[in-house]
This record gives sequence, structure tokens and C-alpha cells, in this order.
Amino acid sequence: MTGPLTDREVGVSILPAGAYTDPAVFTAEQGAIFERRWVWAGFTHWVAKPGSSHPVTVAGRPLLITRDLTGAIQVFHNICRHRGMVLSEEPSTRKRLRCPYHYWTYEVGGALCGTPYWDRTKGSAPDDATRDALALLPVRHAEWAGMVLVCLGEPERPVEDVLAPLRERWAPVDLDRLHLAAEDRYEITANWKLVVENFLDFYHLPFVHPQVGPAAAALDIDDVVLADDILGGCYPRGAAGKAAKTETPLPMFGDVPPALRDRQDIFCLFPNALVFLEADWFQVIGFEPVAADRTVEHMAVFVDNSASGPEFTDARKALTAVLFEVNDQDVPILERMQRGRSSPAADRNHLLPHWDQVTARFQLLVASALEEER
Repeated sequence: MTGPLTDREVGVSILPAGAYTDPAVFTAEQGAIFERRWVWAGFTHWVAKPGSSHPVTVAGRPLLITRDLTGAIQVFHNICRHRGMVLSEEPSTRKRLRCPYHYWTYEVGGALCGTPYWDRTKGSAPDDATRDALALLPVRHAEWAGMVLVCLGEPERPVEDVLAPLRERWAPVDLDRLHLAAEDRYEITANWKLVVENFLDFYHLPFVHPQVGPAAAALDIDDVVLADDILGGCYPRGAAGKAAKTETPLPMFGDVPPALRDRQDIFCLFPNALVFLEADWFQVIGFEPVAADRTVEHMAVFVDNSASGPEFTDARKALTAVLFEVNDQDVPILERMQRGRSSPAADRNHLLPHWDQVTARFQLLVASALEEER
């Protein structure tokens, strides 16, 4: 149980209450964390078909996830190259994107393909070099486990290095077999850090979510820190110690070894991807910090692609009902926690060494990033 809280003075917080309420801190986090790291931006199924596009926002910047006509996912700054207008505001399956201001038009692969009255004559167009130079500006991106990750700046590490600890840990599980079972969107009146801290808080489970297992299940969890920016916990016998979520067992993600079939892994891929893996289902909560007191969550639940048929409809519904119920129960908790941060008494919180070491590590990640920005 050693960690940042070992021998820490009672009632001394790592992050002050103002870190959860101050707009200036929120702005600093956007620059120090969300503009510099690999972050969750969306899901690959949002652009399931070639020719589709989906606008997202990362660190306050409008981006556009597309699937080009070859089937490859692309990410661009969602900005028309003429006057800087946001190009697209709604998901689309059109193969071309047209700016509403002057009707400049772009292929979903980013190429500029329409510029009406370029030189004030009908049918005129820029030369090839100019047209190529005015394509949509690309954003560094990667795909993994149904997620689209982006890095707005120059990454400190290649994304392969960032993901390597999870890839290695989950190597026996075939995450290329994901089938979307259900997804939902939540608007939460709470700071993004509380969303992460609640996900990493296993102490609250038997009290807020008694339906998922007794206190004994929470006591069985092990803190796991795979890397500085991948932290969470593991129930070595998690599924075995809880009530079954479905009457009909769901097929597993490939040939999962017996030792891993009951294990549940819960990790934060810092800063904004929260992942939960069991042998037969995978949950991702990706979120967008909108303001110091507002966060938008996108929660998706996946099963093995062999569980996509009608014979598993009831099992998929039962699984997702349980998982969405848990998230529904967390929302009012998060919002009450946020209201509590308006009190100076919240500066004297006391994290427990036996329960909150992982939460403390997360808070130190945030504090260190902000300190480096100063």
C-alpha cells in the first residue's frame, strides 16, 4: 500500500479545491496536458463507413475525424482554409464537406476540390500547387481498441510507447474483435479530474453500486500502476466474485487463457480514456473537458464480434443495462463532489493510504504537468 500518501500529513491535499473550480487552472490544463499528450478524441465507429466524418473538440480546438474513400481514418483541424470558419458541425456521411461561408469544398480525405469564382470568373480554380497547399490541415492520430487518439503538439513519446504496457498486459485478448453493443453520452456538471478520480475510486463501489458486488469484492482489488500515465486496479477474481451480468454467457475475445477469464482490469490512460476490460466485454469512457465545472462523457460498451447476432441480443442488453446503471449512479455523486469544491473546507480533504494511492498518483500527474507549464 505504499505510494504518494505514505507518511503524508493528515488533512493536506495534493490538489487544492480551486484546481477543480478555477477557470484559469482549467485553461492551464488544456495547454499543459491536453495539447501535449496523446488523448482520446473519439471512437472509430463514429466514422464506420468510407465517406463519413464526425466533428470533435480537443483542448478547445475543433477537429474532424473522417474515414476517407480508401477506408483509412484521418483527423484534420475542422477549419476551412479560406477564412477559418468551422467546416462541419454535425456528423455526416457525405463524401464531400462544404464550408457554408463561400462554398469551398473538401474531400473527406482533406483535399480541396471546390473554390467557386476563384479569380472572379465562373469555373476558375487555383493551380495544383496552391490547391494542394490549401488542403485541410492534418492532426497526428492513431487508432487502438476502437478509439481514436490524437496529439495536437509534438509528442514526447511515440503512441506505440504510450500504449505498450496495455498492449503487453492484454496481449492474450483479441481487441481486433470488438463489436459495439451500446453507447451513450453524458453531460456532467463536474470537473474532469473528478470523473477520473471516481473511476479510480474502488472504496465507493459497495456503497454507491451495491448491485455489482459486496464490500468483499472491493477489498479484493489490487492497485496497478503499469506506467506513469497508465494507472488503475485489477480484480484478479473479479467476475467470479460478483453476480453474473447476463444469464447467457457471452463469447470471449478470442482464446483467452484460463487465468485471465475472471480478471477485471480498470485503468485510466491519462488523461481522458477510462478503460475496463473483462474477457467477454470491454468498456471505454472517453471524455471532453468543456469547462472547469463541465465534462462531456462518451461511454461505449463492446463485446466480441461473434456476440453480434440475435441469439445474444438479450445478453447484450443485460450487460449494457448493468454498466450504464453504474454510470448513471455516478453522475449525481460527481456533481455533489463538484459543489463541495466550492468550500475552502475541501482543501483539507484526507486521502487514505489504504484506498487512495492511485488517486494520489493521478493528482500528482496533474500537479506535475501544471508545474512544468509555469
